[in-house]
Amino acid sequence: MTQVADHLVPVPCEQLEPGMYVAELDRSWLHTPFESRGFLISQQDQISVLRRFCEYVYIDPGRSDVIARLDIQAANASPPVPDPENLPDEDLLRLNGCRKLLKDTNAQIAATVRAARRAGRLDILPIDAGLDQFIDHILIWPDAMQWLISTEPSPGYLNRRSVGTAIYAVVFGRNLGMGRAALRDLALGALLLDIGKTCVPITILSKPKRLNSAERSFVRRHVDKSRALARLSNAVDDRVIDMVGTHHERLDGTGYPGHIAGTEIPFYARIAGIVDTFDALTQDRGYARARSGHAALRYLNTWRNIKFDAALVDEFIRAVGSYPIGTQVELMDGSSGRVCRRNPDDANRPNILLTCDPSGRAIEAIKIIEGGPNTQILRALPTPYASL
Repeated sequence: MTQVADHLVPVPCEQLEPGMYVAELDRSWLHTPFESRGFLISQQDQISVLRRFCEYVYIDPGRSDVIARLDIQAANASPPVPDPENLPDEDLLRLNGCRKLLKDTNAQIAATVRAARRAGRLDILPIDAGLDQFIDHILIWPDAMQWLISTEPSPGYLNRRSVGTAIYAVVFGRNLGMGRAALRDLALGALLLDIGKTCVPITILSKPKRLNSAERSFVRRHVDKSRALARLSNAVDDRVIDMVGTHHERLDGTGYPGHIAGTEIPFYARIAGIVDTFDALTQDRGYARARSGHAALRYLNTWRNIKFDAALVDEFIRAVGSYPIGTQVELMDGSSGRVCRRNPDDANRPNILLTCDPSGRAIEAIKIIEGGPNTQILRALPTPYASL
């Protein structure tokens, strides 16, 4: 099994330059024409081969030359976040627009789920028709989309999980520097991860207690069913199908259904495993209360390089911030509120919408504290929200 060392940096093949040292690939070296593992890029032909076989590679900054090191830092930098002050819409209008978009996306997912339950086939048209608009909203207003998905209850657990996972997948992919076509595949795959659960009885999916071994085995079949449904659609390419079929595989081989490990797991599936786990942990389930976004990140970090790719865990934390949007926090002065906007300069000091003053009294007027030296978070609090 190949595991990726913490110090390696994932870089899209489109951003590779001579002088970068390729330490690992996003797949097994055996699936490529390279005769040895690890090499310094010295020719454009090497980059062309990498682009033909890989989506991403893992670069070792310490073994790259100085100029390439600067390229790696630039490729790995957080993308600029649009300044709300420069956007034409007011916050309320922006939220309402995103809220309507999420309602439409939920309706598209619901239509796809109904068709799958009724006819045992995947009607991709309802989702595909709105996919570009969905991605546009996430790219332009990532904070607003994450705020709504993390603070406002949504009808239908499966629909909510699909949409939430897709939002975090696009936010993650954007931070990794993915192009539009790649983001589209990533979003579509995330929306379809659990489509196979349409074949699982509602009584099992909604069971208020932990599932027994037979029920867990039944639920796990949803992965094969999801892959089979995706294969029936000509509109879903192989990269998305592989993502859907392997998103429950884990780095140490303990996942399912194939028990594959390391870089044998497709790159998109490793991304999906992280965002799907994060979104699941931040939602109420029948047997477990929702964790805060901060606690969910701690969980992912605990299993870095065991179940999840360590480099990708680091990149996901950079994408959503140490205190993800929607996280309820207590400040050092005793006041509390919810994280409403990332601070690109300091992940530990995001903007916070205050809800209670230091004495515990509710704050009626909207008051946002911008992240800075005076914004010191004491701890993250359990989320009071859950999907209906």
